[in-house]
Amino acid sequence: MDLNNKKMAAYPVRKLMLSMGIPMIVSMVLQAVYNIVDSAFVSNMAIGGEDALNALTLAFPMQILMVAVGIGTGVGANVLAAKSMGQKDAALAGNTAGNAVFLGAAVYVVFLVFGLFGAGAYIGSQTDNAVISAMGTEYLSICCVLSFGM
Repeated sequence: MDLNNKKMAAYPVRKLMLSMGIPMIVSMVLQAVYNIVDSAFVSNMAIGGEDALNALTLAFPMQILMVAVGIGTGVGANVLAAKSMGQKDAALAGNTAGNAVFLGAAVYVVFLVFGLFGAGAYIGSQTDNAVISAMGTEYLSICCVLSFGM
């Protein structure tokens, strides 16, 4: 048996969990680091740094939601596709891949619409400071509108 082609059948579950789980963990950690770097950068601004940091903090939960939906959708589609391939059902695996691409596009459209029309309401519900609201809305709108890679 060629182990490179049959890892799922031959490798122990613990090794598979580690080899497949670590990339997902790294992805989420990198997203959090991205926000930390943004926070460190804007907090050093001479004028408006504190307000910018508050705006980033308000946008962070929505960023994590985008990551969670993206990763959850991807993992679910991968599990179903892998199961289908293991059962030698190529048609279901192909349908799963096609549906995953469609679902990814649909999720992007939801976050795009939110970024264009809902970010202001979301940030506005968290603060009554106009400066923080404007900064947070602009930042969150950019994050949502350009989230197509997630």
